[in-house]
Amino acid sequence: MSIKVGDLVKIDHNDEIMELQLQEESGKDCVMVDSPVGQALIGRDIGDRFSVSTPNGVTPIKILEVNTGDALPF
Repeated sequence: MSIKVGDLVKIDHNDEIMELQLQEESGKDCVMVDSPVGQALIGRDIGDRFSVSTPNGVTPIKILEVNTGDALPF
């Protein structure tokens, strides 16, 4: 299941577990599609590991769980 806009994603971000929703507009507990992290999440799957260049430096990320936008949260 590839990540798409509206999905709820649980990630390990620098050893911190975060739950985010991938959105086109900003909001609480979301990541914007056009942000570096949002762009890197699109099309990825559970278990994928990658690094993203952010204003705070290069950040390692691992995708732990994905729920489609119409599913119940974690």
